[in-house]
Amino acid sequence: MTDQNQSLREDIAFLRAMAEAGRDRPMIGGSILLAAGLIFGAASLVVWWFAAVQGVRGWMYNAVWGSAFVLYMAVLFWLLRTLPKAAGNLQAATGVAWSAVGWAIFVIGFSLGLMSWRLHMPNLLLAFPSVLLALYGAAWMVGGILLRTPWMRLVAFAAFFMALVNAWFAGGQVIWLIYGLSLLALLAAPGFVLMRQSRKAA
Repeated sequence: MTDQNQSLREDIAFLRAMAEAGRDRPMIGGSILLAAGLIFGAASLVVWWFAAVQGVRGWMYNAVWGSAFVLYMAVLFWLLRTLPKAAGNLQAATGVAWSAVGWAIFVIGFSLGLMSWRLHMPNLLLAFPSVLLALYGAAWMVGGILLRTPWMRLVAFAAFFMALVNAWFAGGQVIWLIYGLSLLALLAAPGFVLMRQSRKAA
């Protein structure tokens, strides 16, 4: 029994050491977040410019967001091939969280689009920015807690706050300006930081 207890303590100590070592490694996938923030942030600013400045509506939304989605999927396919094949347990866990958020965004976006079309209520899509920022905040919070990275938790709270700001301004076209700037600040910029950290750690 003593030998079994000693073996169990050694196993626990080994797992703890692995987890602690993993926290020193940066989160992978920063390049994907950078690309998503830049592409969809720019698309949101283009939508705002067309709608608020040029007065173009209707087909413009589908054209801009559809083009941004196609571009992002092409970039994502290439970036996924460049990611490291091996990652620590904590990095893998944060990657799973972001992957789940990505799938949730796709399903929610499709659901809101379907509801908007079926109910003839295009304004339902104005909920999309707030929902997405809340999901981004949740993913940043998971990463911040698992990797013990305080700045990620700050980004998470900022994303939660901007979700509320977007909800407040949902009645006007300025929401797309706010959303675009939010993506650049809370997705693209942190993604760039993570990408730089990964390159330094390599």
